[in-house]
Amino acid sequence: MTREPESQQWREWDGGPELSRSWPSPHTDIDVDTAGLRKVGDAITMEVDGARGYESSALKPWRDMAVEVGHLDMITELDSLAWLDWTAFRALQWTLGLIGGRVTDGTQFALESYDSFGNMIFATSANYAMADSVFDKNISVLRYTVNGAGVRHQTSPTKEGWPGDDVSDYDAPKIKSMLSSIDVTSMLRKGCACADLATWLTSLQSLVEEHARQLAGAWRGEPAELALDAFRKVHATARALAHSVGTTGETIIWLANVIHRYQVNFESVVKLGDWEFDDDLPDWLLPSGGGAHDRARDYLRDLNQYVKAAYDMLPAEIETIVPTPRSEDAKSAYKGDGLKDGSDYWDSMITYNRPLDSGEPVY
Repeated sequence: MTREPESQQWREWDGGPELSRSWPSPHTDIDVDTAGLRKVGDAITMEVDGARGYESSALKPWRDMAVEVGHLDMITELDSLAWLDWTAFRALQWTLGLIGGRVTDGTQFALESYDSFGNMIFATSANYAMADSVFDKNISVLRYTVNGAGVRHQTSPTKEGWPGDDVSDYDAPKIKSMLSSIDVTSMLRKGCACADLATWLTSLQSLVEEHARQLAGAWRGEPAELALDAFRKVHATARALAHSVGTTGETIIWLANVIHRYQVNFESVVKLGDWEFDDDLPDWLLPSGGGAHDRARDYLRDLNQYVKAAYDMLPAEIETIVPTPRSEDAKSAYKGDGLKDGSDYWDSMITYNRPLDSGEPVY
């Protein structure tokens, strides 16, 4: 029915957000290169603006992908509730909903962290002396949000266990109705959106790697080390999310094609044998045992094996590890007052907004 996703780089990784062991570190023998810092900060903020759809950049807008992936559970016909009785499919749908929400949340957090460091780096390039004094004053906040307890490290389970599905109480019309309630077109669209987001996250991962190398050659000192550590965590998160959502997309597309085949072949299979299944007959005229009912139940049992296989292929958890500093829009401030020593920007260069009810200190 649709294209299978092409081989992608995300397939090369099947673990969680493991930190890269070959990450660049600041060159100890360099002088600060403010032009190099400006290049990195400007590129990052442009990329994030591109991701948000504000301008063209190396990262294309991700809003449409986020809308589809964020609602992976919306794959049934709007005018039918028959799928609610299909226990096996409902378990799969619940897991898809959790995966989609966790992936889009994790991607948003990673993008915000990446953007904050882009702004810090740009501001540092514009007024290095002032930025250096801000780093001296707030270095504890940066440590806390990059390598301390302020890091958002979340492991979110996506499965509650396979419930099985006793189909003995279903009759042939009910089973047909359940199958027809699945919107295969929507499944295919969402599966392809997952594949596209996996590719997008792989692009983000590559950009973070590139900018880390550039930064290591242009900046030194603890702020530079912390920025590189932050990039390392964003990189690991992007790689892990890409694998999770890519695997999910492949699984959805595969199952959509299976379900479509079962939808198309339902009546021809159920009509086999002595009993001629007829949609126009009332349920009470259909035989309670044997014939159409048993064939339909066997048919659903068969399909449920595929649903279970799809469920098993989906990621059991989504893990992210993202630094949480917050830095305001340095480029806009630069256009306004040149980021001179008296700029209001410097008070918002390094902040941290703790999660509600976390019990963490407020900086």
